[in-house]
Amino acid sequence: MRVLKYLLFFSAVLSLQACVHWGEDDDVAYIYESQYEPITQTRGAFEEEIELQTLRPISQAGKVYVKEQYILINESEEGFHIYNNSNPETPEAIAYLKVPGATDLAIRGNTIFVHHFVDLVAIDFNIYTQSIQGISRSSNVFPRLNSPDGFRADYFDVPADHVIIGYQLKN
Repeated sequence: MRVLKYLLFFSAVLSLQACVHWGEDDDVAYIYESQYEPITQTRGAFEEEIELQTLRPISQAGKVYVKEQYILINESEEGFHIYNNSNPETPEAIAYLKVPGATDLAIRGNTIFVHHFVDLVAIDFNIYTQSIQGISRSSNVFPRLNSPDGFRADYFDVPADHVIIGYQLKN
């Protein structure tokens, strides 16, 4: 019985020894600063980016939304293609709604609610006249973008009147 206790104690000590760090490993790189720098835009310029544009082809389709006979297709992080699908055999492209950073939307009545980086934007869109009737914005509803290497946005020294719209590798 006594030998079993010593054997159990010895195996526990041996197992715990594997958890102890005895020195620096030469082949391990420790990152103490981000390898990226934020791409920013002034809030004024940021808020002017939403616009209705002419038609353009879909290059990277995201989520698809249906409202009555209309289809909205997300162009990943760029905006939405709007189609009239009253004739499903030949859907008619109507317009392109440019909303940089947009990944999702919700529709209620004629109002399109869009995630625009850190803001929630309500766009009153008249489908019948293909025009924007008004835009209202709730600022800083969503969290700011973190860097691709995991650093939080508040790690970077970004002025209060700027919005992070992306990241680029440092030179």
